[in-house]
Amino acid sequence: MNGGAATRLVVMLCFSGMVAAAIDTAAAQTAPTGYTIPDITLSPDHRYGVTVPGLDTPNPHNSLIETKTGRVLAEIQAITGYEHANHISLAPSRWTRDNSYLLWEVDGKWCDTALVLLKLENGNVAWQRDVLKIGQQAILARTKQAAPGKYRDAKEQNKGNGSAYPDGFTVDVAVEGKEDEPLSLPLTIHVYLTSNPKGIDDRPFVNLDARLDGAMNSEGIFTVTKFYLGKKPPAPRWE
Repeated sequence: MNGGAATRLVVMLCFSGMVAAAIDTAAAQTAPTGYTIPDITLSPDHRYGVTVPGLDTPNPHNSLIETKTGRVLAEIQAITGYEHANHISLAPSRWTRDNSYLLWEVDGKWCDTALVLLKLENGNVAWQRDVLKIGQQAILARTKQAAPGKYRDAKEQNKGNGSAYPDGFTVDVAVEGKEDEPLSLPLTIHVYLTSNPKGIDDRPFVNLDARLDGAMNSEGIFTVTKFYLGKKPPAPRWE
């Protein structure tokens, strides 16, 4: 490489770095008081990001905003996620390549505390779906119908666990895909239910497990594709 080409390359790299830094600085400046916009929440073009409150921020919530203007597109309808809190951590936001869908996820101790799909259209939020709640409700209803006695006993056994554990069960909802790859639809969703996340071996302890597989399409419609009791799928009938 000759000297002139090398100089142009250095200038281009420096300019690219300055542009990226300017975008990140703009995001930081448009965050409301008491909030930040972590880099892991930014859309591929950095046009959008999610506000994350500090631990002492009053009336905390997460909102999807336009980073350049600070315009709020929507408050995310889920339990608030923080950047640094006990047993809570933000998962990198997963966006489609064209910035039209965002999957917002917050990890908890035993399962997610937030998992929401948002659809963007013409610079606004067209709708949002609480994937966590939808998955929880779907597997709880089917488990209760399939094993009503054990469901009742497990619910009584685990009562008082708090709102993060519907009917006392631990329900983990997961969306297939890698964090460093663009989001694609339909979403492939797996839901796991257990009454015994700690693996307690005491004989009187009620063990009830179930799994549900499903999908959510680009219109936000959720469909169940498979459900069964137990941690492992039942053997095919011919085995």
